[in-house]
Amino acid sequence: MQASARARAAHAAIALLASPALLASTARADEFPEAADSPSAFVTVIDARDYDDRFETVADLLDHTPGVRVRRYGPLGSYSTASIRGSKPEQVLVLLDGVRLNSAQRGAANLSALPLRTIGRIEVIRGAGAARYGSGAVGGVISIRTRTAPPGGGQVVDGSATSGRYETLGADLLVSRRGEGGGALVGYTRLQSENDFHYQVPALSGAVPRPTLGTRTHQRLNADFREDSALVRGDWEVSPELRLDGTLALLAKEGGQPGTTLGKNLRNVTDEQLSCLGPEEQYRRALVRLAGSRSRSSGSLSAALSYRLERVELRDPPRPGFELERSDCDLVPFTATGRRRSQATDQEATLDLAYAGPRAHIGPLDVHNRSALTLRFDHVRTLDAEPHRRAVGTLFTQQEMRLFEGRLRLVPSLGFEAARTSDGLARRAGFADFVETSIDDEPAWLPHIGVILRLAPGLRLKANWLRAYRRPSFTELFHPDWSFIRGNPALDAEDSINADVGLELRRERAGPLRDLELEAVAFRRDIRESIEWELLGQTFVPTNTGEALARGYEARGSLRLFGRLDLAASYTFIDTEFREGAERGFPLPQTPRNRLFASAALSLGPARIWAELEYEDERTLNEQALERLGQTRAVNAGIALPLRALPGFGWAPPGASLSSEWRNATSEARTDSLGLPLPASTFWYLRLRFRTE
Repeated sequence: MQASARARAAHAAIALLASPALLASTARADEFPEAADSPSAFVTVIDARDYDDRFETVADLLDHTPGVRVRRYGPLGSYSTASIRGSKPEQVLVLLDGVRLNSAQRGAANLSALPLRTIGRIEVIRGAGAARYGSGAVGGVISIRTRTAPPGGGQVVDGSATSGRYETLGADLLVSRRGEGGGALVGYTRLQSENDFHYQVPALSGAVPRPTLGTRTHQRLNADFREDSALVRGDWEVSPELRLDGTLALLAKEGGQPGTTLGKNLRNVTDEQLSCLGPEEQYRRALVRLAGSRSRSSGSLSAALSYRLERVELRDPPRPGFELERSDCDLVPFTATGRRRSQATDQEATLDLAYAGPRAHIGPLDVHNRSALTLRFDHVRTLDAEPHRRAVGTLFTQQEMRLFEGRLRLVPSLGFEAARTSDGLARRAGFADFVETSIDDEPAWLPHIGVILRLAPGLRLKANWLRAYRRPSFTELFHPDWSFIRGNPALDAEDSINADVGLELRRERAGPLRDLELEAVAFRRDIRESIEWELLGQTFVPTNTGEALARGYEARGSLRLFGRLDLAASYTFIDTEFREGAERGFPLPQTPRNRLFASAALSLGPARIWAELEYEDERTLNEQALERLGQTRAVNAGIALPLRALPGFGWAPPGASLSSEWRNATSEARTDSLGLPLPASTFWYLRLRFRTE
């Protein structure tokens, strides 16, 4: 009887979705978000300008996206990466204006070095993108676009100043102008924080218990940072057919690198020993991109030339009167062998050519072709290893075929990538000599087939099947031998088969509801030759662990009620496991099964009030689930209003606003992706913003 009731409820829900009242002709059937190079993929588009009155980061916005989980390695300003559908950060490709941000040395992209105020749009392509972009897009692609001068002409000045807890200060200024022939934008941002917060060491469960726990409250030291960034962006319409644009982005960041609480006896340890007061990191990045496009009746051709330079330096100078044993401060392994400085320079040059043909009619088919050629050269130089180089060439072609007046779209595509990685010195064991080692770079074919079926106005079904893969990073291949950490030049590339299917619904109006959006997706990823860092004897070595599986569901919904209340929620369920080797049966690390995000924003006259709820359940820290962290949750709330709405501020300009937010308002104890404590106390801020036109 109970099962019958559930079946009737399911049929009623399906009938409601298909009812004429909900799927009226006012549905925005042609306004579904799509990625130009993968229109059948499931995509989330974030307009960063919607968060100008808030103290958000790129990592925050991505962490609230279905299927995406951000891995943080410390508090505000610390290194952070993104995972999509249970993938590793190295398996997610991050682009800034089409330029890869993934480090050739480490594999992942650092999200903390992306100031949100210079970002205009973030496009998250879940599970797809490999055919177009080649290696690295196993979990998907995060495409970030910097801001441009807004349309409409004239000059716009937009700036803000922020002050928050833990001596956090921020400021930014954006000046843009658009004329008849084009536009330009110049921006500068500054963010700094002392980041000294109090915490208690969290308890870990699992096969390996935490050492004796101290009960005292510690203070997190040496987590301060300072970040400055600049953006110059311009576009010029030379003629109705020819358009040019360019990007120059600079970033400088430096700060302390606190140590770890893992593996330490915490009964008598001091805050200075836990925080490792010496190490400091300095990060620099320069990115330049020049692009042009020409459109004619025969199609459009675009070309882009880009160059990215990154330099990371880690220093641990000796401190008179304060000597640490390795067991006290195990942050930088090279200090244990007498090194006091580590430096790496990562360079990438790319030439990208793309062609989009005109739509052609072949019988009942409406065909649209897209093709691209990409040539990339990576060069990494470190202080304690030989330089490493990799040349990569990628070809991409896609045919989009429309049938039945566009109700059915078939999107087959094919990518091909060939690479050549330089030889390097490596050894297979700690007692062996270093020998010159050649890397076996096999070419890869990357097929993709996508289907889009419009079931009714505003409702469509999408499905995808594709192959994706990732070449090992230089660290995984040639990590300098520090006796307990060593690279593995015999690694095979990670290989994956991705598949997903789901429904999308968009309605402009449905009774009192406005801007209704619903999405439900089921996905599966079968990984072959997964790469994990394993402890072999006394040494951590990256190893192909064989097959692994990630499958699950994503659900997302948003709407506006009575024109005042905006509601949104997303839920992700991921079931993962290793299917071979010593890890067989264990879940993939850092992948909670259930994640939930919900938000509400209410407009009351000129004021806007919002609240958010974040939840995720237990996750493991390592391959054999030796250590696990429990559930985490957080509640955020804030308010923004025009400055002149406050008593005594009637003189304020109309473009000035004041906002405040409280993060983790319930003071929940949380941890980062290393199992280390994050601030349990509420983080608050005040933000003053002005905009003139």
